[in-house]
Amino acid sequence: MSVEHIIKAVSSRRTIYNLKQTLPAGVTVEKIQEIVQSIVKDVPTAFNSQSTRAIILTGAAHKKAWESVVAAMPNDDAKKRPASARDEAFGSIIFMTDSKTIQGLQEKFPAYSAMFPHFADQANGAAQISTWTALHQLNLGCNLQHYNTMIREALPADVPKEWEVAAQLVFGSVGAPAGEKTFIENPVKVYK
Repeated sequence: MSVEHIIKAVSSRRTIYNLKQTLPAGVTVEKIQEIVQSIVKDVPTAFNSQSTRAIILTGAAHKKAWESVVAAMPNDDAKKRPASARDEAFGSIIFMTDSKTIQGLQEKFPAYSAMFPHFADQANGAAQISTWTALHQLNLGCNLQHYNTMIREALPADVPKEWEVAAQLVFGSVGAPAGEKTFIENPVKVYK
């Protein structure tokens, strides 16, 4: 794979809100699981903490989680995005951080104690964007959501309580492409 291919993959990955409850031809839940598993394993983590966790929700589990969010929203306008995830997407990848792992590192390396939650967030974010980019390469549409506490309440009972929800990557077939994206001026300078 060339550097150009990686840059193109990153730049073409976009937020897709208009999703369908299907998977593109040739894509299976097992393939998505394989990708997520590989990324969670291989994305680097500070102190090799390996604190990122993920589960995939489809079918009734996906609908239950998003119904929990819809029910928690204060008004109809606030219900629109989670209702869309519930009714239009095929599934969701729930990214989490194992707080027990972070606490163990804080005890083992007290000089870095305050930094370990930040390190975990960075690793989790790297897993999220890597997964999103990989799924885009399979022609899946995705959007990243952060209804963390509301989703947590509706997860399967065997998900460990110390796994703190960081984000939800909602996915499905693309119903309509993303709109135009604008960019700010943000030059990267080189200092010698």
